[in-house]
Amino acid sequence: MKDIVAFLVVRLSSSRLSQKQLRKIGDRRLIDWTIGGLKQSKLVNRIVIATADEPENRVLADVGKEHGVEVFFYSGDVNDVVGRLNKAASIYGCEICVLISGDCPLIWAPSLDKLVERILEDERLDMVNFCLKEGKSSIHEGIGVYRRKCWEAADKLSDIPELREHHFPVVKLKSELFRIGCVYDEDIFYRLKHRVSVDTIADLEFMNTVYQELKQRGMDFNMPNLVRLLIERPELMNINADVHQMGLYEKQKKALFIVRNSDNLDIFFDIAYRLTKKGIGVRFYVDDETLVNVVSERGFGVLTTEVNNSDFDILIRG
Repeated sequence: MKDIVAFLVVRLSSSRLSQKQLRKIGDRRLIDWTIGGLKQSKLVNRIVIATADEPENRVLADVGKEHGVEVFFYSGDVNDVVGRLNKAASIYGCEICVLISGDCPLIWAPSLDKLVERILEDERLDMVNFCLKEGKSSIHEGIGVYRRKCWEAADKLSDIPELREHHFPVVKLKSELFRIGCVYDEDIFYRLKHRVSVDTIADLEFMNTVYQELKQRGMDFNMPNLVRLLIERPELMNINADVHQMGLYEKQKKALFIVRNSDNLDIFFDIAYRLTKKGIGVRFYVDDETLVNVVSERGFGVLTTEVNNSDFDILIRG
């Protein structure tokens, strides 16, 4: 058996939903669901949480211990996802690299194993993803299977920040340089297309609504059941249907809310919620210790020390 390692890409300093991987979906954290799904794979040998070496990410060492998985802290540029993953793959010495976005709670192991089986049976392939079916893509997000040499080549080709801040986009942009294969997913996963990653509070609300609906029906919280539920109740997709997906070359705007007291706090939360849906990162500057937890519990990042206001595109004072 070849060494097949799943690298779970996690960073807790998200600007649209602070510490999103530690947020609860039902009775478990997002990252618990993701790791649980990965552990159902029949082909993945090891799971590694790949994160940046930042103070806020240190808690992931405890998460790794809880689940019996390893954690890799990358000491390079915190925004260099390509460098982080290529370095991790080199250290762990795997031949087959499974990339899993830490934003995706519902990893469906049978579909993942289809990708791994395909790359194992054809040694010429550098990467495998899901085939289109009648022009439709599979609902899965944040999954890719690669050979390590593909990551090494992509690292060298990714020569601008935009190409390094994401999950190896250069492989598809310069597909003529790589052998890319695909497999057909299960039919049910082509029935509809909707966001199944968690980047915003609205996405988290969507996942929790799905969880509760399935629980009431005595059904497991998993990807096939999510699709079945949305086919029956498509109105649930309205919760996060308008969340903006950031483009590869799109520069994220940032908003700073300066809060001195609790007056109008609910109004600010509503504005911040709407801004995150539009792709804008939000931070709250709070100098009242009693409000720090209130803001954090709502899903927004909190700053407690003075910052340079010019670093933000939008400034709201309260």
